[in-house]
Amino acid sequence: MVKEKIRDKNERKQAVLEHIIDTYVRTAVPVSSKMVSELMGTNLSSATIRNIMAELEEEGYITQPHTSAGRIPTSTGYRKYVDRIKADVHIERKRAEKLEKEYISRIRTIKNVIEKTSFLISRELHNAGIVMWPSVSDFYLRQIEFIKVRAETILAILVTMTNDVRNYMIKLDKDLESAELRKIANFINTNYEGQAFSQAFTGIKNLVEKRSADSEEITGIADSVLEIIDSIMDETIENDVYWDGFNFFAEEPEFQNINTTRKVIQLFSNREYLTALMKKELPKKDLNIYIGKENLSDMLEDCSVVTCGYNMRGRTVGRIGVVGPTRMDYGLAISTVQFLSEVVGTKLDEI
Repeated sequence: MVKEKIRDKNERKQAVLEHIIDTYVRTAVPVSSKMVSELMGTNLSSATIRNIMAELEEEGYITQPHTSAGRIPTSTGYRKYVDRIKADVHIERKRAEKLEKEYISRIRTIKNVIEKTSFLISRELHNAGIVMWPSVSDFYLRQIEFIKVRAETILAILVTMTNDVRNYMIKLDKDLESAELRKIANFINTNYEGQAFSQAFTGIKNLVEKRSADSEEITGIADSVLEIIDSIMDETIENDVYWDGFNFFAEEPEFQNINTTRKVIQLFSNREYLTALMKKELPKKDLNIYIGKENLSDMLEDCSVVTCGYNMRGRTVGRIGVVGPTRMDYGLAISTVQFLSEVVGTKLDEI
């Protein structure tokens, strides 16, 4: 009997917290006990709700922004809420069908998929949609070309089997003439067209290590080939993370504060944290949610990030997600990001 009472009390507290969060997400206005009482009907008295809210505040799940105001959720409150709902969140069938139809026309390249996905996340969630490009090691090679820019610096132009074009500025240990660069490009294109870039790297590395008679073709340029391929594989590209919907931050009341706005502008100006975060999460496909100070960057202490991995040929090669205020609709964010991560994988396999 005692256990039943404790369970009921905990359920009441959870219900009150969820009403506060749902209402605050929708209105951006601190929530009063009277408002919660009206939402919950006759289940609990106003006095009981006031007592529960006092307990929730004491436990750190809600806070009062100023005297005589209602309560708003804290990051701890959002975390408790998210941990409770995330396993039961599913996208509605009609909404899923509508989103999938968005990919039917004009989706012919990886770039098309990434741009469309970022746009859809931002449009559906009214926050910033972020999509991580697959690693260059996962691209399938159609052609590579090298252009000498200046002494010891070249531009590598990589064309994938899906006609996506990626450019890499590479600093070499020694100077190479244009004729040598053409020889390197011809060797790679002849021997590794249609293979994943990582396979090309492994194949060339094996040839060089063997230094056998069948690798005479590459002997004179072996070190230069490996240096160039290795540089491309390790390159940290500025647009590793593509994003859309930054303008939605200006519409949120939380970002009317100049200091908060400045942090968000800094975040999307350099994107180093978001890129590092998504790379760190690979190769796992799991859904991850970072709320407020759970983010390791001060630029995101007023934000939440929801991410999920996407697959290509059965392997997790990138991640998609949303960045918004901690006052985001977590149920909608989770269902949207999870569903679109599956769609992205399917479309990349089709391409």
